Amino acid sequence: TVVAHTKVQKPELPDTKKLDLDGDKLCIKILVAAMKKLTPLLSLLPLVNALPPPLSIPDILERIELQKRQGAGGTLQLAQGADSSSGGEDEVSTDVETHHINQPLDHFSRDDEEKSSNTFKQRYFYTSRYVRPTEEDADETDERTEEEEKKVLAFLCVGGEGPSLDESVLVDSVHCTGDMIGLADKLFHEHDYDVHLFALEHRYYGQSFPPQERAGYLRGEGEGESEEDAFPVDYTHLSSRQAVRDIVGFAQSTEASKHFSNATSSEDSAAVPWITFGGSYPGMLSAWSHLLHPDTIFAAVSSSAPVQAKLDFGAYNEHVGSDLENESVGGSEQCRAIVEEGHEQVVAALEGNVALGKKEVDGEGEEDSPGEDGLDKVAKLFNLCNGADSLRTSRRNQEVFVGDGLIQIPAQSNDPSCKGEMCDIKRLCDEMVKEQTSSNKSSMEILAHINEIQKNGCQDANWEGYVNYWKTPTTQNANDRSWMYQTCSEFGFYQTCNKDSKCPYGKGYHEVSRDLELCQVAFGIEPDTVRKNVDSTLSYYGGWSLAPHAGEEKIGPKKRALTMLENDGATFNGQKRIIFISGGVDPWTELSFTQGGSEDHPSISVQGASHHFWTHEAKESDGHFVASARQTIYNTVSDWLGVSAYSQPSVGGEPVLVVDIM
Repeated sequence: TVVAHTKVQKPELPDTKKLDLDGDKLCIKILVAAMKKLTPLLSLLPLVNALPPPLSIPDILERIELQKRQGAGGTLQLAQGADSSSGGEDEVSTDVETHHINQPLDHFSRDDEEKSSNTFKQRYFYTSRYVRPTEEDADETDERTEEEEKKVLAFLCVGGEGPSLDESVLVDSVHCTGDMIGLADKLFHEHDYDVHLFALEHRYYGQSFPPQERAGYLRGEGEGESEEDAFPVDYTHLSSRQAVRDIVGFAQSTEASKHFSNATSSEDSAAVPWITFGGSYPGMLSAWSHLLHPDTIFAAVSSSAPVQAKLDFGAYNEHVGSDLENESVGGSEQCRAIVEEGHEQVVAALEGNVALGKKEVDGEGEEDSPGEDGLDKVAKLFNLCNGADSLRTSRRNQEVFVGDGLIQIPAQSNDPSCKGEMCDIKRLCDEMVKEQTSSNKSSMEILAHINEIQKNGCQDANWEGYVNYWKTPTTQNANDRSWMYQTCSEFGFYQTCNKDSKCPYGKGYHEVSRDLELCQVAFGIEPDTVRKNVDSTLSYYGGWSLAPHAGEEKIGPKKRALTMLENDGATFNGQKRIIFISGGVDPWTELSFTQGGSEDHPSISVQGASHHFWTHEAKESDGHFVASARQTIYNTVSDWLGVSAYSQPSVGGEPVLVVDIM
């Protein structure tokens, strides 16, 4: 168990004036106008506790809903990290510092003067919690030898697309607590290492957003009450490739090395091994930073990282379907059947199937408009804000309603120790099976019952409103839009539900054309360009092959020749010392590196675990599978450092084999 010195309270939201909004009047008008546009969509939200990539329709307004429930008074605010304080204490961390580094906006520019002058402030966090005092501050208990003084490490928690980082990232958060901080604690107390802990916020997220050309933060200088007042945000230099260079540049910087007070020279600072940690998209960056720059990044821990970019990620929802019948996490065939049949019944209503009631007129069996009664019934069951009319007027509205799931299924966030109602797969399935066993309800009616419990008030099936959310930049959706842009410009990751798939939702009601339309409308990126962008990402990093081909790529306004990384069949240095960990329940495992591992880059599958669950704070309720995953991370990294391995968890004196090492 990690022993944190202090607890961090949830930070107060930043003063909006610091966001460069042009005065209080403009700020208020922008917030009010944005709330008017977003309020009707609040009912689309599921009850989820994380926001990894990508953002589906049920995900985008989660933070707004949470703020609403927590009494934010309807005012739009910058999103903050969820659950940033584990215990809710009022104590503020005294050992985590906030700093900034000037990073080149374009690391790939050939103009050195441009690189040095065109910069932005990137936020990072630091703590010396696991660093012994320097000679002048040392007490009599610090009696390390000269050789031991050289045992210095730098651990970097990589920031990404999720909720904005705060000081809690280096105390207790979902990002890097169970793996990075846990290992630092062991190396410090058991092997006399000094471990400097850093966390680097991703460019274009949180407070590391480069300045825009016009005054105001993501908005124009007008009244800000209409879409015409919004102006396009310049995302030219938002990419994983720039982010990887941010990580490498940070590790090489004098800004970072100034914290190595026990390093007697710049050479000593350069010799400090850097190890990166990250989960989800940050896990991708962690792996790629070492893969492309092994001379700077000594090793990488990559958790739940979908390194295989893919445009049409239909396997995500197919994996969710498999989770519903996974008995090891409380699922069953009956549970999956209820979900599939319920969606099929709703689709039948949308498509005018007679089984859901076409109208008889004057008792002669004449049919009214196709599926009218069925749509009315569906709209009433699921409490649609605008009734059945919203489903009749737009195919896209129907897709919004049924293509991403009528209920929230906590596959990605499954936590067997959770306390809420239907907060994990077992509790959700138990409730649905109980409803079917104890009543005459149809599967559709059971899903409506679950939907009512999960959602607060009526729900909206509003494609136009969803599009407007992405089209109009605000302080509230800044992080969301940055990630959506990256899906269009690099990764895809669109969670579809195609007609011929095993998706448990409305089959054929989420095709990739819908996501491509959104890229075009929100960012002006054409469908063919999105496809080429995904292919380019696969070529650049190598995907599952781990054989990057960083050839001539278009990064920014110019084409620049990058270094070609050759792989002659042998493992080159970048492939060594990367450990990949994925969760068996996590749908992102479908794109993670899970096969063909070796001693150089082992791949671990954690049975029953959800999305990088082992990076969360270690708890007794985690179970042996997650505990052993952490131990395997500790052992693997320690072995790379030449440190003796730690023992595996055991029951009754016998070791517990709870992970599969590929």
